[in-house]
Amino acid sequence: MNNNKRLRTAILIFPLFVIGCDGGSSSTAVSQETKTITVIDGYLYNATVCIDRNKNKRCDLNEEIAQRTNELGQVKIELADAQYPIIAKAIAGITTDSDKVTPLTQSYELIASANANYVTPFSTLAHLDNLSLQELAEKIGVDYAAISRDYVSDKQHESQVAHLLARTITPLLEEQAIDNDSSSLNERVGEIRTLIHQKENAGIDLSAIDISYDTHSGVFYSKPKVTSVESRISEQAFIYTIFSNHYIANGHNYDEIISFNDGTISYLGNQELYRLDGNALLYGNKSFTFLIMNDDYLFSFSEDNNPGIWTQGSTPSRPAVQIEDDFVAGKTFYHLRDINTSDVTTPLPKLTKLAFDNKDTVVVTPEGESGFTASWQVKDWTNHNDETFRTIYIEFPEDQQNRASLKNEKSMILEMIFVSNEVSVAINHSSIALVNDNLVINDANFARLIYRKWLN
Repeated sequence: MNNNKRLRTAILIFPLFVIGCDGGSSSTAVSQETKTITVIDGYLYNATVCIDRNKNKRCDLNEEIAQRTNELGQVKIELADAQYPIIAKAIAGITTDSDKVTPLTQSYELIASANANYVTPFSTLAHLDNLSLQELAEKIGVDYAAISRDYVSDKQHESQVAHLLARTITPLLEEQAIDNDSSSLNERVGEIRTLIHQKENAGIDLSAIDISYDTHSGVFYSKPKVTSVESRISEQAFIYTIFSNHYIANGHNYDEIISFNDGTISYLGNQELYRLDGNALLYGNKSFTFLIMNDDYLFSFSEDNNPGIWTQGSTPSRPAVQIEDDFVAGKTFYHLRDINTSDVTTPLPKLTKLAFDNKDTVVVTPEGESGFTASWQVKDWTNHNDETFRTIYIEFPEDQQNRASLKNEKSMILEMIFVSNEVSVAINHSSIALVNDNLVINDANFARLIYRKWLN
């Protein structure tokens, strides 16, 4: 009897054991068919990943995989695809970086050679120069082990060096990997490495600083790392500049002073407690969501989707930026403004792509419309009060001057008063709007993010 019971028990257990083995074998098979790739500067979340099967250093449409990176920058690829280079697209307004409080404002690509586990700025430099990571490490003077691992989570000093170098390199990368100038990048990396070495010798905590490039002086400089909105606004006062015509038409000031002290926000004679939620500042039934925070300014959207720039000096009173032809020649900018001057209840933002050639023509393309060719020059322009300004002067052909999207204007006369790598401000002297300060944005994806948000 006992033997029979044992036999029946064995018969019952055996099929379960077989099923368990089959399940285990299936799971193992699946894991062997995929490979986890990690995309890091900081961890890049929501980055698009491509398998560069034709090895042309481009993310062709049929090479994109369906999955995007998770919050740790990870994505699974088919094991068969690991034999090809991997491209990761960081897209402004969509991809987020764990190093940053606000979304990415610049699109760029990272690339890694076949069989890589990590796609990073270092794998990008190595791939562009046809070097191994070991060779790159020796070339730029960094620890090979540090740039071969997850230097974000690793807290060793060598990883901190790698992490600071990586987050300084990414703003220098082009939107497409193939467009990078390798020799220029290598020169900049050498300059960054020298500055990091100086900070090391001075005993500076490398995890507490960032390094930025000053386009005006042409040098790199260090600054405290912004780790929260609080660290940027606490005990500070800002001039908040509005860009919506309807906001001004409804009786608000073009510029408002906003200050923060002891957990309170003061504005227009009001004082309220505020709280922070990620990159959002909340007070009463109002809010600001910050898209840009840097040394020079903050850029935000209010709860009713009005964009504004926060400076610690009035933007309009700044001296005009002296520009020459090379400021625009061969460049593409995205011009954004509110053209609604009649209905005071809502904004009517219009985005216009300005693609300048190297000589004297520019293709002007209002969003959703066909483009046309106009002429451009950088010149001194004098208004009816005999005031002269340095401007980007774009003259529209006569047959295009009735476009509603361009406010039926004959030209676009832009005086750059505030210039940055992300969002710049220009006075549009050809505009009759209440607000003739317009936004000029470098990155197409970021420009469209702001445009769509302003529309809603």
